[in-house]
Amino acid sequence: MSGPQRDGRGRMPRLSLADSISTALIGPRSRRMRTALSALGVAVGIAALTAITGIAASNQAQLLADLDALGADMLVVQPGYGPDDKPVPIPDTAEGMIGRIDGVEQVGVLTQVPEGIGVYRNDLIPTSQGNGLTAYAADPDFLSSVEGAVARGDWFDDTTRSLPVTVLGSAAAARMGITEPGVRVWIGEQWYTVIGILDSAGLAESIDSSAFLGDRWAAEHVSDGKDEVIAALYVRMADADTGEDVRSAVARAANPNSDYVQVMGLGDLAGARETAVDSLSGLAVGLAAIALLVGGIGIANTMVVAVLERRGEIGLRRALGARSGQIAGQFVGEAIVLGGLGGLAGVACGALAVVGYAAVQGQAVSIPVEVLVGGPVIALVVGVVAGMYPAISAARLSPTTALRSV
Repeated sequence: MSGPQRDGRGRMPRLSLADSISTALIGPRSRRMRTALSALGVAVGIAALTAITGIAASNQAQLLADLDALGADMLVVQPGYGPDDKPVPIPDTAEGMIGRIDGVEQVGVLTQVPEGIGVYRNDLIPTSQGNGLTAYAADPDFLSSVEGAVARGDWFDDTTRSLPVTVLGSAAAARMGITEPGVRVWIGEQWYTVIGILDSAGLAESIDSSAFLGDRWAAEHVSDGKDEVIAALYVRMADADTGEDVRSAVARAANPNSDYVQVMGLGDLAGARETAVDSLSGLAVGLAAIALLVGGIGIANTMVVAVLERRGEIGLRRALGARSGQIAGQFVGEAIVLGGLGGLAGVACGALAVVGYAAVQGQAVSIPVEVLVGGPVIALVVGVVAGMYPAISAARLSPTTALRSV
């Protein structure tokens, strides 16, 4: 029987890709329990990476949604004060001008009512006893423009906007001890029926502490024939991350003829958003790095033990003429198999963990695509790096030294 064909220098020929893959699978297939346990170590690391990143992304998405609900994506435009310390009115064209700015989603307008109009529980309370409540006129579209909600009752429609009725902010209703619509309150020397109570507007405290009148009723019966004056414009941005750019554009559009315009972010939550994003991302990266380190150590340990246990096999192959590169390639290939199996299993388990967590917390599932795709790739890279040293050690074994240990 003739032996394997050798080249002119007496060396074994290079293995084909199919032969290299077949050789790399010998160890994992013959030692299935060890393979499973080794892949499990990698799977735990990748699962931790996927789960941590996915949970952090889901929490981040929920947090940013909560911040947006509190007003992180809203700007408030109010008249500024000129050199004479008097307010500079905002022109009627401001709503249309601001609404055409890129990045602006909706604009809500509050119209000012004459000064001195108080909001009280009844007509027996002296006007000198202020309660910090303010009356404004609003149209039926205002509530939707600020993404507000009615806790009880209704907001204005085309009929009630012309009637002596009012809608109270949550803080205004609480201060007057009103829990349900249908009661009357005393506003500007006249009785108004409460038709609705709003949910809390978060950081928009001016909405919470206000009583709203229908815009048509206010124009006809409250303003005494005077031109309506804009008290504030609530600008809802499409993306809170573009707040600074939109803010400067809104200031110019609100009153092109004057620099005396106040544009304020509710609580200036843009900084809080960025801090939240950076903190959660940093936490995820740090914990994922630890998990990958543990998985890499597990692969390296498995491959070192495999080299020690298979010294006889290595010596026999070297004695038969196997190249040192072929020996190293075999063990690197085995490490890649372990890393690949662990990566796929880890991504699947981590994704299931994120889905379960989001379901329990009532959040939307948010797993970055980069993690789903990159998890197995990272596992392969970790497998290669972890298997490199054991592979080199195996390749450097001389046939006589390896066979002596059999």
